[in-house]
Amino acid sequence: MSIVNVNNDRTIIVIGKDRDAKMKKAMTFVSDSPLILYANEYNIEDNYSIPEEIGIIIEEVDFKPKTDLIKRTMLEYRGQVVLLSSNKKSVPKPIFNLCQVKTAYTKVVDKHIEEIAPNSDDRDAYEQDIFPLVRSYLLSSNRDKVAQVLKLNRPPDVQLMTWLSSNVHPNKLTFVDLNVKRRWSSDYFYELLAYSHDGKVHRKMEMPKRGSYSKIPRLLRRLGLKPRDAYLFKNLIEDDNVKKNFKSKCNNEECRLLGLGEKRRLKRYARKPVNMTLDRWFT
Repeated sequence: MSIVNVNNDRTIIVIGKDRDAKMKKAMTFVSDSPLILYANEYNIEDNYSIPEEIGIIIEEVDFKPKTDLIKRTMLEYRGQVVLLSSNKKSVPKPIFNLCQVKTAYTKVVDKHIEEIAPNSDDRDAYEQDIFPLVRSYLLSSNRDKVAQVLKLNRPPDVQLMTWLSSNVHPNKLTFVDLNVKRRWSSDYFYELLAYSHDGKVHRKMEMPKRGSYSKIPRLLRRLGLKPRDAYLFKNLIEDDNVKKNFKSKCNNEECRLLGLGEKRRLKRYARKPVNMTLDRWFT
């Protein structure tokens, strides 16, 4: 059997307009914590270093995909590769020809649930895309329901953390991001994330910039800490000398991000004008 035939049986492309429906379908083929990347930002070259049991999901293969790198992963990676696309036509032929096609549909009514529990909440009220998910996370005081909705929808962890980092203080997200994400089960990740916030945000929700993500790990490394030790940061800055040392290595924006407060600004004194007289010229 040729290499192409082997991967034609293994690589799956899920076609559909609804992004959440595609992701749910894709998650049935991989582990609870797959590697999720966008096709136009795909940069994996060493495919043998990725554990085969986790799987890889590549989104938006119909939008400027890195065709050569993606095809290489499809041929070399020993685990499950799943691609997502809104249509077949825009997927490059070298990629599409190696795939087994699946279609994602959005279920409007779950009749089985309606029959056995006619008074239960409408399932559609729980199936949400990223915008209402984040809005509910920020504003809802019912954290049990927030956890339930997150576990049902299972939004990609990187996408979810990117949205939340634009709207929630980083101290609430750092531990979950660095110590729980992709280290523990996805259910535990969503539950801990849900209960790390109280649902009290009194400002307009901000949309994340494409490609933005938490700056905290990079800042911690600059301060001499490993990202996995982020949970110690709060205790360390209780020491005034340590806090002063950290502030000296950061600018004002970074100090605010880390919760160190504003840096003292040096006073600028107005320069006294010098009256030039003939006596000064000759001395």
